[in-house]
Amino acid sequence: MKKTQVNDELRVSGIYIQFEDGVSDSEVQTILKNYNLTMNYSIKYNIDYMADEYYIMLDKDERDVRRELSEGMKEEKKDWTISSPSHVIRKGDSYVIVVSEQAVNDEKFLSILNKYNTQVKKFVWCYIRFEKPDGFRYWIPEEDAVKMKNELENNESILTASIDYINDQ
Repeated sequence: MKKTQVNDELRVSGIYIQFEDGVSDSEVQTILKNYNLTMNYSIKYNIDYMADEYYIMLDKDERDVRRELSEGMKEEKKDWTISSPSHVIRKGDSYVIVVSEQAVNDEKFLSILNKYNTQVKKFVWCYIRFEKPDGFRYWIPEEDAVKMKNELENNESILTASIDYINDQ
């Protein structure tokens, strides 16, 4: 994603937020009202065009599950989990691990999860778009967006937040 600068300032048009499975539209509204969002914004709830849809949550001590999943992927020659550092989210004493859509339909993968009483969950993706009062796109400085992102990620229902930079090209 190209970052656009104006007067040495990066411009941000919105923030993508990954909520835990099962968070409703009204809960999203309530959560966001608790933050100091001083500008006008709109929310798109449960957007479906984001690549990462599924996840599992494992306690930091659940090494057996991670080991068995890793071995199963090697045996089956399949990519069940996306385990790059940017795809593993630390939330308290747990890890949120992104799961491929292929895995959600794979019997062996599901049997490993069942053995450890672990459920596949689905992210609830939302997009906050900053707007002027007339509904046109607005932007905020990157510094403000980073502060907002960090505050949002402290909420227990929010797994991650990522900044959407304006690309004027």
